[in-house]
Amino acid sequence: MESLKTKIEGTDRKILIPVVAIIFLILISLIFYSVEKNSDNIHRGVKVEGISVSNLNKDQAQDLVKTETDKKIKEHIISFVNDETEYKYSLHDFGYTLDLNTAIDNAYAVGRSKSGVKNFFQIILSPIFTKNIEASGDINRDSLNKVLFDLNEKTYIKPVDAKLEVNPDGTVTIAKERIGQYLDNEEFTKLIEEDFINKEKIALPIYKTEPNIKSDFYAGIDKLYTEFETNYSSSPKGRKENIRIASSKFNNLKIKPGEEISFNNVVGDITSDNGFKTATVIVGGKSDTGIGGGVCQVSTTLYNSLVMSDLEITERHNHSRPIGYVDLGTDAAVVSDYKDLKFKNNTNNPILIKSEANGDTLSFSVFGNSKDRDYTVKMVPQLVDVVSPETITRYSDNIADGEEVVKESGAKGYSYITYKEKIKDGKVISKEKLSNSYYIPKDRVVVIGTGQISDEDSNEETN
Repeated sequence: MESLKTKIEGTDRKILIPVVAIIFLILISLIFYSVEKNSDNIHRGVKVEGISVSNLNKDQAQDLVKTETDKKIKEHIISFVNDETEYKYSLHDFGYTLDLNTAIDNAYAVGRSKSGVKNFFQIILSPIFTKNIEASGDINRDSLNKVLFDLNEKTYIKPVDAKLEVNPDGTVTIAKERIGQYLDNEEFTKLIEEDFINKEKIALPIYKTEPNIKSDFYAGIDKLYTEFETNYSSSPKGRKENIRIASSKFNNLKIKPGEEISFNNVVGDITSDNGFKTATVIVGGKSDTGIGGGVCQVSTTLYNSLVMSDLEITERHNHSRPIGYVDLGTDAAVVSDYKDLKFKNNTNNPILIKSEANGDTLSFSVFGNSKDRDYTVKMVPQLVDVVSPETITRYSDNIADGEEVVKESGAKGYSYITYKEKIKDGKVISKEKLSNSYYIPKDRVVVIGTGQISDEDSNEETN
């Protein structure tokens, strides 16, 4: 019996101790809850951004958290990586800020909901199971743009085309191209918006930019055949623009062996939609205004460089009237769908044409292979005939009877034969006819008076 009693008493003690402990914990929890729920401060066990704000009022919590997070923002470094190069910026550089007001409000709201049961458990458990409130962050757009600008300056590489450099002896050296790179600003911005603060390293979205011209473009070209230029510094603005547009079509034009080129096809439609301006043109032997004035100076300058490179000219026309920027017999007029300048690469290697119009001079350079040209070419225009202008007589009753007024003085016409001389080692090794050119004379116009006018009218006419 005693043994059984002892066992019962031992069992009762084992049950009693946990029960007493539970009751004690409940009493302690109730006391803690009753004291804590009446506090005007943030409850115990609550943190904001990992910083304890227990028993602090909102202002105190705000000051404490701001001070600590400002330090973290300045010290938090993110590396942006491109290959083996790193570019480091702090969160502060991005103007990163935290919404601490909302975070502090949320911290204060712990244990202060409408549910008493929820409040009870939040208050008594928060010292054991710490409640951390994370503040939402944002970047400043102006600061982001400054970082972007800085990164663009540090990472941007401009692509450089391979180019020909002419040596004093006429041979050429090929300067190799350079691949460029650029930072994709839109992709970079997306990376920043995708929770970038939790990343230590971010690969920059940098892309390569291929140059337009690579070294192999110049394969087979090792010599400057010729360079020819004309002056257009006194031309009006519209004519200069026409020359710039038309000549640019030929820059870096590469011609395969046997290939024929049409000037008109390369330039395309000479219209205002394509940028061409109104300027002086020659129509039917007379000066007029029209779209594309100045294009003939481009065709003429190109023609001279082609002939001096001994390329085959398959179509060429002279102007109807003399022009002033080249010798007579060496010009080449073009008119859409009517007159063209055509030429063919008659060498065994590619031909390259380069052009430059700087606002004062227009130049064309022709490059090829030294094996195809071991001589130079000279154009020799020779005057064949001079044609005197005819006199056209007209009559007007607005001029005193018998008086003659020269309305147009007229101009002479010319006939030329142009030869092409090949020169080697200072000697002419061949001479052949290149072209015939005929420039029509301009009629002389005389007006003879058939009427009478007053002295007053006569003075006005004279003035």
